[in-house]
Amino acid sequence: MGEGVARKVVRALRELVNYALIAVLCLPLAMGCYALWDSHQVYERANVDQWQPYKPTEPEPLSFWELQRINTEVCAWISVYGTGIDYPVCQAANGDQDKYLTIDAKGEYSLSGALFVDVANEGDFSNFATIVYGHHMENDVMFGQLTDFSDGEFFEGHRYGNLFVGDKNRGLDFFCYLDADAYDRSIYRHVFSGAGEREEYLALLRERARHWRDEVEVGEQDRIVLLSTCAQGNTNARAILVGKVCDKKFKNPFVKIPNFGTGVDAREGLLGVPDWCWLALLVLVALVVVIVRSRRAARAHA
Repeated sequence: MGEGVARKVVRALRELVNYALIAVLCLPLAMGCYALWDSHQVYERANVDQWQPYKPTEPEPLSFWELQRINTEVCAWISVYGTGIDYPVCQAANGDQDKYLTIDAKGEYSLSGALFVDVANEGDFSNFATIVYGHHMENDVMFGQLTDFSDGEFFEGHRYGNLFVGDKNRGLDFFCYLDADAYDRSIYRHVFSGAGEREEYLALLRERARHWRDEVEVGEQDRIVLLSTCAQGNTNARAILVGKVCDKKFKNPFVKIPNFGTGVDAREGLLGVPDWCWLALLVLVALVVVIVRSRRAARAHA
């Protein structure tokens, strides 16, 4: 009788150790799975497809007006043809430059933030130079593809975009790409006292440019837009794409393949399933295998 009790105690301890081992193995996997899920949620909030229902159309941009009713600080919509940049643009009315670093275009908290106009600029893009900021993110969301313009071939192949502001579409003709420091006030400039200073600024952009499109005629009488994001290198490194605002609307030469409302980027993982889902499946399979083997071992020693 005492031997049988001892055998049961040993078997119970063995199962306890097995379950403890399962917990030790699964905890880091579960934490990793959660981290990937959380990261996926951030990118989903920034996914361009989430904002397409609000994209303005002429002559009555009802969807865009609906977004403006949700958040009155939405002031424009910017598209860069051939990239994932196709988003609403905001400007903080209270002068808080950092507001849209963690607030999306609906006014909700989001680590991906929103594209936003510098608070020193006019929200209607009427300044000579208007600066628009956005996070540099992976998976081609937000301003993640701006640094692709550092490649000369990519720059040459992606010339046009669109700016919707004041209930009207305007063309963007991108003529310059440059690297800058976030605190370089000679580049991040808002006030120009006259035609001479505007011409000097354009000359500075040309001097500092990594790529410049000579066929684009731009002068002090024009309006330009600077799209700015973080770049590789030091903390203050910035990538800037500069475009001329044109009255003419340019045709988009790129055709986007829709994902039929799934909200999932087919490049995220195998068969279009996000990587975190596959990891979750692997965790589940590993858990089942360990439990089955532990039970078999327990029965074998019974």
